[in-house]
Amino acid sequence: MSHQYFVTLKKLPKILLVTLEFPPQIGGVSRYYDGLVKHWSGEIKVLCANLKWPLWPHWLPLIWRTGQMIKKEKIEMLWVGQVLPVGYIALWFKKRKKIPYAVFTHGMDILVPQKLRRKRYLLKKILFNSELVVANSQFTRGELIKLGVEDSKIVVVYPCPMPYHRMSENSYCEERSDEAILNIDEIDACLPAGRRLARNDNKIILSVGRLVKRKGFDKVIEVMPRLLKRVPDLKYMIIGNGPEATALQTQIVESGLSDSIEILENISDEELQEWYNKCALFVLPCRQIGADVEGFGMVFLEAALASKPVVAGNSGGAPETTRHGYGGFMVEPNSPEELYQALLKILTDDAFANRLGNYGRDWVSKNFQWEKEVEKLADVLMK
Repeated sequence: MSHQYFVTLKKLPKILLVTLEFPPQIGGVSRYYDGLVKHWSGEIKVLCANLKWPLWPHWLPLIWRTGQMIKKEKIEMLWVGQVLPVGYIALWFKKRKKIPYAVFTHGMDILVPQKLRRKRYLLKKILFNSELVVANSQFTRGELIKLGVEDSKIVVVYPCPMPYHRMSENSYCEERSDEAILNIDEIDACLPAGRRLARNDNKIILSVGRLVKRKGFDKVIEVMPRLLKRVPDLKYMIIGNGPEATALQTQIVESGLSDSIEILENISDEELQEWYNKCALFVLPCRQIGADVEGFGMVFLEAALASKPVVAGNSGGAPETTRHGYGGFMVEPNSPEELYQALLKILTDDAFANRLGNYGRDWVSKNFQWEKEVEKLADVLMK
């Protein structure tokens, strides 16, 4: 890989991140870019695109908006938030305006397009013409290499958790000081009717994520009847939105588990943090379904940072989030027995669960820091 552009520049380029996902949108990719931008030491602007153009291609007006930002802010490099379709725009500006670009990849975004010959061709063209390709995990890096991207061109920049300790600007209790650190009683008092946090002594297992099949919520529901025989006061909380919501609710009802499992949608960051704090363990037995895969999984880090044991599916980039046997367990996602045994061990051995939680917290705190991750990226751009 040639770094001639950066050698002659001798400083971090002024960057424009063009992305389809950025706060206040929710999701792991949105939080990833939020953390990256907040900790970046150089000059950076963000263009969050809304593709509502009625004609095809829907991203066409984004060329004009990007060009305006490049001219106004004197942008020297583009960061591509989504290889398709944002990569088209970056490639266009490189060919016509000689503006270099870096592409950020997350796993599924480079696997799904390979199903179609035309998109696979465009995917490779965008990646091969970039100055740099950023992968969110070693798993994604491996998939890029399989696609033909030079290893020397890839840098892994891990997502890092950003703990929520303070009420946000648009929270329920806006009159409180921004510096107030809230406990569960204060949070509960601020929530509107019908949104109170659980106020009992039940053991809670927690899952957080978009309600899609690959996340494995259905597998946890499947083993709940067996777990309830050993842990009668057990509750399973699922937090998220998505296309599988109706199917999951049907599975819950048909399994006779309506009193033991609840799905929560559209909760605040403060509520989410309290569920991390309140649960006994975090579980997400994610599995790969065709090109649909968990590229990493920041929720595992967030749970570990709350000192909770983690049970994850041994699939995609998830194994990079937890040390098996130290901070939790990696289980075969299609094995109900393996999942059951891992959950049962943690739920019935408090001392063991505490050891896992404490180790996971310390390991994540040490190995996933935004300052270190953005430094890796800055070092490459300065070479």
